[in-house]
Formats: sequence, C-alpha cells, structure tokens
Amino acid sequence: MEKEFMVINSFSGEDLMGNPAAIFLEPSSLDNHTLQSIAKQINLVETVFVYSSYNADFRFRYFTPHKEVSLAGHPTIAACIALVNAKKIDPNKKNTYQIETQNGLREIVIETVRNQVLVKMKQSSPKFISPLISKKVITNTLGIHEADIASNLPIQTIDLGVKYLVVAVNSLSALMSVKRDIQLLHELCENLGVREVQVFTFETYGEDFDFHTRNLCPREGIEDPACGMGNAAVGAYLAQNYYNDQKFIHLRAEQGTIVKMPCLIELYISKKEKDIELYIGGTGKKVVEGKFFI
Repeated sequence: MEKEFMVINSFSGEDLMGNPAAIFLEPSSLDNHTLQSIAKQINLVETVFVYSSYNADFRFRYFTPHKEVSLAGHPTIAACIALVNAKKIDPNKKNTYQIETQNGLREIVIETVRNQVLVKMKQSSPKFISPLISKKVITNTLGIHEADIASNLPIQTIDLGVKYLVVAVNSLSALMSVKRDIQLLHELCENLGVREVQVFTFETYGEDFDFHTRNLCPREGIEDPACGMGNAAVGAYLAQNYYNDQKFIHLRAEQGTIVKMPCLIELYISKKEKDIELYIGGTGKKVVEGKFFI
C-alpha cells in the first residue's frame, strides 16, 4: 500500500525556513496503530491526517511521534496549505472553512496575500488562570534567574482549549539562556495541568516584530520552531495584560531562531466587551511531495 503525502513548512513562505509538518490527505484506510507508526517514522513535531467530515468541511487528526493530540497550530496551517496545493480548496471561490478536531470545531480563513496563501485559525475564547506555584520553581525549571522574569507582567496560564503557561522575560539574552530540561518541564506542566510553556520577550532580532518566543515542550525531540497555539496564548495574554487600551491589535511574533529555523507568526486580535477574539495566521511552502509505502 502507498499513500501520498506532503511536507509543508508553516509560518514562512521562504525556502528552507519555517516549521515543517507532514500531511496525508487520503488516510481513510489506515488504522490508528498505522497512523501512529507513520508519525513516528516521519518524526516531525506533528503529522496531520485529513478526512472528510459530516460536521465540517474537513476533519483533522494530529499525531506527534509518540501520541495523538487534540489540536495543534502549525500543522493546521500546513494542512490547509496542502489542501490548496492539492486543489481541494480554492480560496478565490471560498475563503472561510470549518475544520473538525478532537478539541471541537475551528474556523479557518484562507486568503491570498502578495501571491502567498495566508491561513488564519480562530481560537477559542481565552480563560486566564493564575498558577499556584512560586516564581522560584519556574526559574529553576527554566534555568534562569528570578531577575530575568519581567516584573511588570504576571506569570499566567492561558486556556484556549489547550493550556499554556506564559512567562515574560526581560531580554533575548535571558530567553536564549532558557534550558529545555525535559524531566523538569514534564513535572512543571503536569503539576499545572498545561501542555507546554511559552516564554517570550519584547526584544527581537528583526525590526518588524513585536516579540520573540520559545516553546518549551516536555517531550523528546527538537524544540518546536514555531508553536501556533503557544503564540496564540501569548497574544491573548498581551491583549489582557499589556495592550489595555487597544481594541484591534495586529502582532508579529518571531520564533525558531535558536534552532536555525526562523518563523513568522501573525496574530489578529479584537477585544470585545467581555471577550477576546483571536486568530493566528501564517503562510507556508511545500518542501516535500511523495509516497509513503506501507
């Protein structure tokens, strides 16, 4: 048996940049064990399997090399771009879609901007949680000093259907010195009930960016070059805690420099009376197309 697949680099339209995800557009004959085995063989941060759906335009399933997850950002961007490449989506005829995930339905907006496909994924309404944990535990986990933590912003858990601990630090130097200790991260995330930790600073490498982030994930493998959901959590966090007087916010996040896979994540935020409406967005580029033999 053979199955066609693509690898799309999300969050960058440039060659050999961005965050790769593998996409299988016709996986219906494959059982769960085979899906997991394929994801382990391909060994990217996530592999996406795209199905038809009775409840939406498509159903997405996301697998890391080790397990299935309910929702992920950069693979969603990649899968939508793969659907455009395969001519299963035409953004010139229809630009708003619904995808079904294990985390519920998500709205997707697909546009063509400067000859590139831009995909935006709507987030759930954010919930803000103050974690019951000391700053010292967090800094010990991250391998930085308490003085590196921004004093004017809270350490906060952001729940967008998936929970992230958001930590603001004072500088790029502090951000780049954060250690990725798998065991300590696993203990911290388990204790707080979060998937991952998203650390950010307002200091950036590029002049056109608003903040730089790193995604600290308690699983083996390389550091995720760009985490869509993690950056969405930072966007919601900033809308709540920093951009107090702005109702419409467009932010550009940079990530992935530390693993030499630079990425650009777009955030589109509207502050309503009692809610925050947030989309993450990005472009992408097809870098692999081929057949997987089973």
